[in-house]
Amino acid sequence: MNKLLSVALLSMLGACAVGPDYERPATDLPESWGKPVEDATYLSSWWQRFEDPQLNAFIEESLANNYDLRAALANVDAAAAALRRSRAELYPGINGRVESNRSKASENASFPIPSAPVTEYRAGLEIVSYELDIWGRVRRANEAALAELHADTAVMHGVRASLAASVAQTYFQALALDQQQSLLERLHATRIDNEQLQKLRLDGGLISPYDFEQARSETAAVAAQLPDLRERRRQAITALAVLRGKSPAEIFAAWESAGSFAADGLPDVPAVPVDLPASMLERRPDVIEAEQRLIAANARIGETKADYFPSLSLNAFAGGLSTSASTLDTNSSQNWNVSSALTMPLTRLRRIASRVDGAESLAEAATANYAATIQVAFQEALNALGVVESTRGIRDAQNDRVSALRNAYRVSTARYGVGRIGYLELLDVERQLRQVEQQQVDANLAELL
Repeated sequence: MNKLLSVALLSMLGACAVGPDYERPATDLPESWGKPVEDATYLSSWWQRFEDPQLNAFIEESLANNYDLRAALANVDAAAAALRRSRAELYPGINGRVESNRSKASENASFPIPSAPVTEYRAGLEIVSYELDIWGRVRRANEAALAELHADTAVMHGVRASLAASVAQTYFQALALDQQQSLLERLHATRIDNEQLQKLRLDGGLISPYDFEQARSETAAVAAQLPDLRERRRQAITALAVLRGKSPAEIFAAWESAGSFAADGLPDVPAVPVDLPASMLERRPDVIEAEQRLIAANARIGETKADYFPSLSLNAFAGGLSTSASTLDTNSSQNWNVSSALTMPLTRLRRIASRVDGAESLAEAATANYAATIQVAFQEALNALGVVESTRGIRDAQNDRVSALRNAYRVSTARYGVGRIGYLELLDVERQLRQVEQQQVDANLAELL
């Protein structure tokens, strides 16, 4: 009966773990954000919604080769190893042991025993200082280690998302610069043709030298913008090479060649939902990391509080003991022993209390950090939704301006051809059109970014 009670008591103790159980802090989000996510699988590969094969290839290459992502993956592996190490403490460690001992009893001690030196051999399996997890110290440590693994995994996913976004942004910037460079080069060619035409008209006495010099000045003004635009595009190409994990030699080759892209222009912006649910907000890597750090800090409180209570440890050995190594494996040499020890702190209570206070303070800090992360994530989500709406409006307005100025330029060209307006008036309309075309590219890029 006593044995049954002891087993039942140990079972109940083994099921408990001191310290607070984790409860997620309440977050006061708008009711409209409480709807569940119907399909969020696209979040892990959002860039595919642009339907741009080259963008897909660039991002996949960066995810495979980028060094920042490799470092984040290595941190995840280290956290997984720490979890395995923590879980191993739940089970006893069994060692193989072989030893020999030669001794001789003193003949001048309190109880002299005249004897010759004796050699003993011992071999077998042993368990040394295995602590039973009665108060849940190891289980709380495992809980904390698992949360740290989840947190480092979230950091890795954050690096992955940030990397994909950086590649996409740099790629779109390069495409926009391509488009602006193409517009500027066409304008430069037009300015050169116009300068040559104005030279013929000057030689024919149809215009004044002032009009010709004005045409020359406009050609030079466009030519002055081209080097800066080409260098900015070259820098974007180089940045893409770095993000994709290219070697220094490959980065230099990309800078030197500044090759072209398969896409002709900026892609259309996929539809963005304006009523993002809270569960999508909780999928953000920074929110996941903050919560997992809080879970780990909460578990550390129980891990430190367990030191207040007695610890029960076991030692055991099973094998053979003999004065002759050749007879260690015989039945008569069988030897085993089991011992247990119950220890309880008496003079370390203040030290334990300080560690508990420290763990609770860290948990409070993690709680505050989690709340702040939720706030920032919600703010950024609202700002992003607002930017989507505003940039879409700017893009539509710029498209209307380009359409109107193209019509105005077409009419002005016809009027200039029949002498109804002067060259400077036509030049002013064309200058406005080319400037707004550049702004149209900037507006399309801003909507993508």
